[in-house]
Amino acid sequence: MGSAWKAERAAGLGFGGIAGALVLVACIGTAALIQRRNDREAAEALLQYARTARTDPIALALAAARTHRVLFLGDVHPAAQPKRIAAELIGELARGPGLDIVVLEVSSDQQHAIDAYLASDPEDPSILIANPRTLRQHWGPSTDYLEIYRTVWRLNRVLGPGRRIHVMAADLPGWPPPRPLPPHASAALYARRDAYMAERLEREVFARRPHARVLLFMGGYHGIKSGGAELHFGGGPPAKVTWLATRLRERRLADVYTILLDGSPVAAAFGEIKSYGATRVFDLFRARLSGVPAPFALHVDERFDFLRDPFYESTGPGINLEILPRGYRLRDVADAYVYLGLGGRLDVIR
Repeated sequence: MGSAWKAERAAGLGFGGIAGALVLVACIGTAALIQRRNDREAAEALLQYARTARTDPIALALAAARTHRVLFLGDVHPAAQPKRIAAELIGELARGPGLDIVVLEVSSDQQHAIDAYLASDPEDPSILIANPRTLRQHWGPSTDYLEIYRTVWRLNRVLGPGRRIHVMAADLPGWPPPRPLPPHASAALYARRDAYMAERLEREVFARRPHARVLLFMGGYHGIKSGGAELHFGGGPPAKVTWLATRLRERRLADVYTILLDGSPVAAAFGEIKSYGATRVFDLFRARLSGVPAPFALHVDERFDFLRDPFYESTGPGINLEILPRGYRLRDVADAYVYLGLGGRLDVIR
């Protein structure tokens, strides 16, 4: 019966129909082959760009600070290296283009402890150690996070009262939750965070000091400059997220310059929601740039475009993060890219 059906089908198609179908299959195969070849050529172009145009991350950030008063430096939460870069950058900004406020991904209910530490004389780090949420111990390398505060404390003793740097705890009070929540509750809280941070910055920073020079240091997702995301969980409609940098741009509060640090394709989890880990660029550079010293920085341009939807999205038990719109490019969401190399791999995963 199968052979009779095939013969009848071929007769119905005729020679022209069969030939047309074969041409269609050939065209599809050729298009796929061309796409693969184009991607290979694009990957080689990006690798060559990295070999010849890479620069020091601090130098790139300082150059950006001369034309942008608000910088976003993306953290990879459990990795130590981004904290060290942040501490070094704070010192260079203070001694160079200027720095007024460091904004951290710390629950705002910890502001009192941060203020008390910065006012201590002699320095008393035990104030922060006694309030471990200021050090984000739930993610891991709290010693390196402490160095961010200590850098500001030391600078303030040199800069004097008129130029002292303020540290703002910008995150939603009580985030992350002290105990696991049901997926729908975690998603609802997570979706509120960027709106809360934007409102806090508008009220406490830009309304009072519209020309302040600001460094935002928090997980890379919050620096996304356009689009948004949806948190999907079982049993309800997705929770919609508009990222902090996007909100600041849309409200015309700041033209944020986003520097994305790329650390590891392994996302780290705390509770139900996983943290930003890396982009697909990391895999390419790790595989093909052996021997090239890291970390290094690149300006994001069209050479990154062949990697559509470049972020590794967070997935976990009960909750999945979908970054939108589909098909976005890295230059749609960030201005500069820092490859941390193998030394930027996650030190602690909890």
